Amino acid sequence: MSDVRNKRHVALAKKSGKPLHISSLSKILSDIRAEAATAAANAAQTAACNPPKKEKQAAVKPRPAPASRRPAITRMLSGSDWARHAAVTIDQKQLCGPLWYEGEICILFADTNVGKSILAVQIADMVANGMHCTTTLPELRPETLSQPVVYADFELGLVQFGRRYSCPHPDEPGRKVYYDFSQQFNRVELCYDMSSDDFTDDYATQAFADQVISDLEMRIEEAMARVLIIDNITFMASGTESAADAMPLMKKLVALKKRHDLSILLLAHTPKRALCNPLTRNDLQGSKMLINFADSAFAIGESNRGKDLRYIKQIKQRNCEQVYDRDNVLSCTIGKIYENFVGFSSIGTDSEDSHLAERQRFSRSRTDMRKVADEMKTSGKSIDEIASALGVSRSTTFRLLRKSEEECDPTP
Repeated sequence: MSDVRNKRHVALAKKSGKPLHISSLSKILSDIRAEAATAAANAAQTAACNPPKKEKQAAVKPRPAPASRRPAITRMLSGSDWARHAAVTIDQKQLCGPLWYEGEICILFADTNVGKSILAVQIADMVANGMHCTTTLPELRPETLSQPVVYADFELGLVQFGRRYSCPHPDEPGRKVYYDFSQQFNRVELCYDMSSDDFTDDYATQAFADQVISDLEMRIEEAMARVLIIDNITFMASGTESAADAMPLMKKLVALKKRHDLSILLLAHTPKRALCNPLTRNDLQGSKMLINFADSAFAIGESNRGKDLRYIKQIKQRNCEQVYDRDNVLSCTIGKIYENFVGFSSIGTDSEDSHLAERQRFSRSRTDMRKVADEMKTSGKSIDEIASALGVSRSTTFRLLRKSEEECDPTP
């Protein structure tokens, strides 16, 4: 109402041409202020009673950085540029004859007690002494100069290692003469709190294996080494039987190799196998991812011609043609090279078949196999000898003999 009244006073003043009296003007301004205050109070009360609803904001996903801003993890050159680049920068030399070259991840595998660790220490000793070393394996002499080597020994304890590379003193009973390893040979062994209650649990975890790799990297930097030998690979992961375990391990070793420009030799086992069968990549224990990620691999086989005879066979190679294949394996003897050093001595090359056990000719029927197994057992042959002769596994041999016993003694 006051607004209408104020407008009327203003209209009459314009019509009469006379200015508004000061009292009338004050009244108008007072009414305007009062109405403005009332409107503001009403608006505040309405807002308090009906708060505005908050609109849900959609989660904003971070946009990936443009390709030009992201750090590159790949490199692209033309084929001809790669060839020219390789000709200038790549000069890989042999570390163990044609079996292992610089910059490679190589796998050495064999059965238990065949001599993997003995050969690995001998290779480490040759690399540490360089191309002018005195060796009984001239075919595997390195082409490199003397250089630091880190040998991670997770198989032998200190006492066992010392016993293997020592001999009694000729003049002083009770004393030993130890082999004089090069100062470039650096042996690493596990140093862990064995008294800890949770040692067994920690020992089998992936975190513990990662800690071992991290510690080895520290030792490599400390020795300024570019050659690493790990004895053996089963210690480096919680398991290697599945691809889920083997692939992450091999990727970490590949990354370690590239960070420090390393050459890595990994020792691995083989499952029980018939001695009448040739060595193949399928004899490597664990996931096939192990050998897929490796650049090269070779194996040690037992010879049927004598307990001190071994042969070395190339299984995989990328830098050269296969030299020591089935028709041309490197034959060796194993024993004391010096009074205080055990190692391999080459005796030439031969075919792998000449080292394998002869497979007996017999019918493949189960009845005939049980008969042969029973006769060999009666003559005093061991399970391994019977399995090798039959060309079957130990478990199959046990089943054959058990079935034969059940037929002889049908009593329930």
